[in-house]
This record gives sequence, structure tokens and C-alpha cells, in this order.
Amino acid sequence: MQTQNGNLIRILGEKKENLYETLLGNRNIHEDNLEAFFHPKIEDLHDPFLMPDMQIAVERILVAREQKERMVIFGDYDVDGVSSTAILVKFLTEIGCLVSYRLPHRVHDGYGLKDYFFDELKEKNVSLVITVDCGTRDIGPIKHAKSIGIDVIVTDHHAVPDNIPEEVIAIVNPKRKDSKYPFQNLAWAGVAFKLLHGILIGMKSNNISETLTRYIDFASLWTVADCMPIIWENRVITTLGLTQMKQSESVGLRNFLEWRDQIEWNADIIGFQIGPRINAAGRMDTPLTALRWLLAWEGRTDEFFAELETLNDTRKWTTESHFQKALEHIDTSKPVIFYDARDLEHGIIGLVAWRLTEIYNKPTIVIKNGHDHPLTSRKWDTISVTENTKSITLSSEETSVASCRSPEWCNLIELLDTCKDFFVRYGGHRQAAGFTIETSQIPAFREAIWREIARVHDISDLPKKELTVECILAPSDIHVDTLADIDHFRPFGIGNPKPLFILENVTISNTKSLGQDEKHLSITIAESPSLRFLMWNVGDKKAHLAPGNIVSFVIEIDRNEWKWNISVQSIIKDIII
Repeated sequence: MQTQNGNLIRILGEKKENLYETLLGNRNIHEDNLEAFFHPKIEDLHDPFLMPDMQIAVERILVAREQKERMVIFGDYDVDGVSSTAILVKFLTEIGCLVSYRLPHRVHDGYGLKDYFFDELKEKNVSLVITVDCGTRDIGPIKHAKSIGIDVIVTDHHAVPDNIPEEVIAIVNPKRKDSKYPFQNLAWAGVAFKLLHGILIGMKSNNISETLTRYIDFASLWTVADCMPIIWENRVITTLGLTQMKQSESVGLRNFLEWRDQIEWNADIIGFQIGPRINAAGRMDTPLTALRWLLAWEGRTDEFFAELETLNDTRKWTTESHFQKALEHIDTSKPVIFYDARDLEHGIIGLVAWRLTEIYNKPTIVIKNGHDHPLTSRKWDTISVTENTKSITLSSEETSVASCRSPEWCNLIELLDTCKDFFVRYGGHRQAAGFTIETSQIPAFREAIWREIARVHDISDLPKKELTVECILAPSDIHVDTLADIDHFRPFGIGNPKPLFILENVTISNTKSLGQDEKHLSITIAESPSLRFLMWNVGDKKAHLAPGNIVSFVIEIDRNEWKWNISVQSIIKDIII
């Protein structure tokens, strides 16, 4: 079975007596894991001291607290880095530490630690730096920090090198080969949360569960926003974090939710509303705006949130503008899509790449040409690169930066590994990566990566995207009780996706265009006139949806909330041909 978009369909099972039983079976939820899935508790969290170096990190932090040492949390410019920094700054301040923070600027500083960061901190008498979401492979800068009297505790969730130099006080990372921690897929904010957990145990606190509950909403932010699998410990963090947001320690976060006329919070509130606003700060300007919003007291949250709204609006229309421009210039016949542009903002190249990958189901590389790399203006000989890479001498030639995204069928970092000699710097993961390259090398690199993907895949028949659906439903199956069955399984995410269903052979009775540019469609069907179906960005599919046509849909069943009234609406994800 195939859809109009070229997606293949895999049906997990048949509809049982009720939808709840169907979803249980499709997710392999049985009596032995039923309680953990539906009713996660703080007590389900693993022992933080199963992570290597946790004991060392906790003891060093508590010594710094006792001796009134100045410490700094060094974060990153995305939601993970910002929310992790917020957790630790707020908590360490609460327990009496002298703590401040430092976030890098995406364009001016780039990713990771640099020697000059530590030089600046030394001038401020800082003696302990705790990294969040970075630092695992930044060995050179950490050695420099040690040489000037600054201890560094690295907390991260990226891949760890085999040999850890003695200059590193601790690397707290569940992905270390010597780790006994039973769950490797924590987002970094989850690792920060486990460090908080470890400190509470080290302090012999009498309020461990209560304190963890107060801070768990910060940890849930990036677990969802970073598309981490919502299973096992991540499910505990996300489920309890969404509940805690209603009384969050962050006044800004609490006020944001109070303004939303919504009966029940779910992971979408993070993925589509909170996460993009926090990310917009680091993409369009400075991540400090988002961090200050999370940490602000009552009188200043409106000020910082207004800035976030402006940056997020700018991010949205800028991304859309460049995405539309990209559609006019890319060659979609190639196995890897390239889009070269000189006027792209550094912070949105990844967003444009992801939009193109979603549409064409091909690896996409968006390059910002003529970029003066932030490190070239610094006194550097080499740079350390995160994940699957090496230290390379920087040249004085003009460089360009790129952001890459890929569909599930392509391992992007393995593909880039085959072309690593082209890069000044590169790194990333299976479906998201980035690199810096001398601009003059781009044409040769493009040809090389096209040859490499053709060596691995049949480029005349590249893998298609697969939609996994739960079962086939009839129109009579779509009602409020169905929505209640689905809601039992929230929060949704990777590992526990939103359920999709097939609705077969229904007759279109009426359609109505929606939106200022009429790109969207509201649809009713003859078999059940009270049901409402929505389809976003209809495009050339509109001809298939004329009244009287008999069609089959892939749908997502969702709620429509208006003035505290709930009704059922279905989102059409694709049309079956």
C-alpha cells in the first residue's frame, strides 16, 4: 500500500474490541510493564551513581560550595543547553553555591569549549566549570583550563573518546563504555537532572523526591525538543515534567502555560511552542535571552518573553522565505540535495535543511557560503571537533558552514566520514550533522558525496518513507471515547509515536479552504457529516478531494479545544492511492 506522497504503509495490527487494547498490543505493553508505562514515579529513576565519575563530580561540587569557590555552568545555545544550564544554576544557587553561567554565541563562538573562554573566566577568579551538552571531546581547551588553575567537570550525552586525559576531573556521561547506567538515551537536560539527583544524595538531603519533582520540568524540555525516545527513564522525566510545569519553579514557564487556554498539557506544548521559542533565541541572536526568561523573577518575565516572541516570529518568516527560495534553486534529481546561499542566517540553515529532507526524503546539505568562521579570528592552531572527527589545522582561506539532515534510511555521519578530508571541522549524529569547509572545496565535495551515496544505495530507487499505522478504522470509530483511549498513551514521541490510522473508502461531501492564502482544507464526509477533517498545505492534492470523490486517508485523531469545550477532529496526513 502506498500514498500519494510516495510513502509506504505498514499496518501494525487489526482493531480489537476497543482501541485501547489495540494500542496496548501494538506497543507490547503487558502486565509486567503496564504500571511503569502508565504511572511513572520519581522512585522509578535510576541511581545516578551508576554513571561513571558521578561520585567525583558530586564531591568536587560540594567542596566548591563549602569553600565558597566561584563556579560557572557552561552551556550551549539550544534548548538542551539552555534548559540544562537553568536547572543547575537555579539548583546550585538554592543550595548556597557561588554560581554563574556562560553560553556561547552560535556565530561568534561556535560550538564547544575554547581556550579564551577559560582565560576570561580566570580573570573573574572562577575555579570550577561544569559543562552541559558539550566538552566531551574538547580535550585541548580542558588541558588549558587545568594549566591555569580551573577544574572542569564535563557532563554530556555525546559519544565519548576511548582515552580520557587526566586533566579532566570527571566526565559524567551515560554513553561511556565503562558506564553501568541502564539507560543511555538521556537528553543532556536529563544528565543535568541526574547530576542534581547525585548532589542531593551526596548532601544526604531529606527532601530528595520533593526537590527532584520541583526541577523535573526543566529536564523534560529538551527530552521532547531533541526528539529523544520517550521510553523508560525519559518517559518518567517527560510525564512528570509536564505535570510539574503547571507549578514550575520558572515564573516565565509557569506564566506561559497559564496564558494558554488548554485543558490538558501534552508533549506538543514543548515540541511546538516552548522549544521553538527557546531555540529561536540562539538561532537569531543570543541564547541568553531564553535563559534569562527561564530564570527571571515575576517582574521581568514579560520583558524577556516579548524578546523571545519577536525572535521566534523572525525565525518563522525567515525560515519560510529561505525555504521557498530553496525550492526554486535545488536539483531534486540528485541523491543528496544541496542548497548553496550566501544570505542565509547561520541559525536557520538546519531548519531549511530539515524542511527539504521532510519533503523529498533525501539527505540535504544547506551551505552558507562565504562564512568567516569564528575560530579563524582567534589565536588557534587546531580545533577539537565533536563526534567522529579529528583536529585539523585551520587555513586562512574563506570558509563556509553547512547544516545537514537526513531521513532514517541514511546514516548521515557515516556518509560524511567518507568525505572527512574535505572538512575543516565536522561532527553530528545519524540524522543531523554539520561541517565547516573551505569554500573552494565545495564543488569537489559535492561530487564526492554524490559518488559515495551511489556506491551504497541504488540512486534510481532510493528507500521510501514508511508510515506506520495502528489499524484500519471506520468513520463510526471516531468519537470522544476514541480520543480518550489515545490520550492514555501520552506523552508521545520517538519510541511511542502518535497513533496513525487508515480510514478507507469515504466519500467527500464538502470542502472549505482555510488560511489567508487558502493552502489548507477543512473536509466533511458523507458517511459521518459531523466529523471534521483538516489537511494542511494541500497543494496539488486538492484535485483528489473534490466533493463526490471516494478516497482513503491516513489520519491522526486529535482534539479541538475551544473555550474549554472539546470536540474530535482528524488531521489527514496523507492520501492513499
